[in-house]
Amino acid sequence: MLEVYNIRKAFDGNEVLKDVSLKVDKGDVIAIIGPSGSGKTTLLRCLNFLAKADGGRMVFDGEEIDFSKVSRKDIARIRRKTAFVFQNYNLFANKTALENVTEGLIVARKVPKDVANKKGKELLDKVGLAGRYDSYPSQLSGGQQQRVAIARALATDPEIIYFDEPTSALDPELIGEVLGVMKELAEEGMTMLVVTHEMNFARDVSKRTIFMEGGVIVEEGESKAFFANPKEERTRAFLRLLEKE
Repeated sequence: MLEVYNIRKAFDGNEVLKDVSLKVDKGDVIAIIGPSGSGKTTLLRCLNFLAKADGGRMVFDGEEIDFSKVSRKDIARIRRKTAFVFQNYNLFANKTALENVTEGLIVARKVPKDVANKKGKELLDKVGLAGRYDSYPSQLSGGQQQRVAIARALATDPEIIYFDEPTSALDPELIGEVLGVMKELAEEGMTMLVVTHEMNFARDVSKRTIFMEGGVIVEEGESKAFFANPKEERTRAFLRLLEKE
């Protein structure tokens, strides 16, 4: 579904991504782990054109895109096939849960309001928010807000969803409810690329895990084998550090 070759990105001369390449098959759930500043979030943002990569190319659904020459038309076309879940929800504070889910359908995709509302309610039910259609973000917990954000991502029937540390802004007792929704999506075959600090999710739910550090992929592999027997010393050191925390 998605192949990325030699993607590069620098900020003020500081290389954040250094010739990163990866492949995502349909139905893959790939966890991206690594220390802060390793380039994980920048990678996701470049893949969805929230940040402009300096070089490299992607092949998405057989269509090749040069990151350095991508047009607005190309970006719009690719984004129609993807969705992005942010760590801080990014909900409209003045709109209800249902309106947050349906806004993109009604405004950007011109879906009739009654059709969009029916779909929005079904998706909110799916993420465990039946009966909260009319609640505003300020009336919802962090976990509930993130589940609204996931419902919003699902509303456009994306081929792949990018998750940028979706539980990092949550209190510990709320993390499980969001990870539970993500696990269900994985079991249903949703293709997901997930930047996460949740090692249990990476090990038990994701199909493959990628460890990034210093703007490069240090190691990747099938998740259970990756955690049971990491091959690189830098990976082992990172996992040992997490165990001590």
